[in-house]
Amino acid sequence: MNYDVGAEMIAGRLSRPAFDEATARAELTAIATDLRCDAVRISGEDPHRLATAARIAHELGMAVYLSPVRGNLREAEALAYVAETAELAEQLRATGEVVFVAGLEATLFQHGFFPGDTTLDRITLASRPVRLLLGMLRTGDPHKRLNAYLAKAVAVIRERFGGPVTYASGSWERVDWTPFDLVGVNLYRSAKNRTKYRQLLRDSTKHGKPVILTEFGCCTYRGAADRGGMGWAALDRSTTPARLADGIVRDETEQATELAELLAIYREEPVDGAFVFTWASYLYPWDDRPEHNLDTAGYGVVAALPDGTWRPKEAYAVLASARV
Repeated sequence: MNYDVGAEMIAGRLSRPAFDEATARAELTAIATDLRCDAVRISGEDPHRLATAARIAHELGMAVYLSPVRGNLREAEALAYVAETAELAEQLRATGEVVFVAGLEATLFQHGFFPGDTTLDRITLASRPVRLLLGMLRTGDPHKRLNAYLAKAVAVIRERFGGPVTYASGSWERVDWTPFDLVGVNLYRSAKNRTKYRQLLRDSTKHGKPVILTEFGCCTYRGAADRGGMGWAALDRSTTPARLADGIVRDETEQATELAELLAIYREEPVDGAFVFTWASYLYPWDDRPEHNLDTAGYGVVAALPDGTWRPKEAYAVLASARV
């Protein structure tokens, strides 16, 4: 399970504004006991929040994939942040199993690989293949620059952290996995890759290392399974308050069915671990007005309620009963 403690990946939007230890303990307890997860990928920016959640997860018997994420950094800033959080990860090894996740889709969330001043600029560029190609021609091969950066990051991590290291790669990133212990990929199924999804899983094994799906999931509306990792874009934020885009109809069964089908595939294919994205989408809160119920466009298996509590969705029951 992916568990977010809060990061500002897109300017002005902290993915989890409020965080406290009591709430984290209740949520992580449900992940460990109800959903029977033996590992949790803890993502976020603040080292104190990361450490708090990780120590609770260890108390509950879960392995921790520690995934520090701070958006829109340049290389020197990113390497300094990696160094700081690698030292934290080493401290956490005293309380349980830790895998260090050395970044998240850096071509989108960091400077220096794809053109664009902001994360949204780079996401927009990446969704337009012709413009992306032109950008690459102007700035050189982004994957070569990515692998040069990742090699530096892993070297920094290994100086400070003695456990295994992976990276949460985008499926479009051509990563050199030589420095890593585990292959990590965010691999959402969609209409574009549905027929070749199993082959994509098998292709990930060619590096001769264990394969971990650092993210997979589905939003909660009709047609969300076809949109895969872009399902979140079903919002109209030009209005106040934000609302669902026209034609978006809530459908919890769509999310539950997609997760059930993917889990069945992973049991049959050479996947060593998989993390559902995500426990809750805190920037997509529940609203009793259907057109303003942003949870519909969220990936959470529970809905974040306005009072700070949560309620399980249909996918929660699917995960709770899944054969592992």
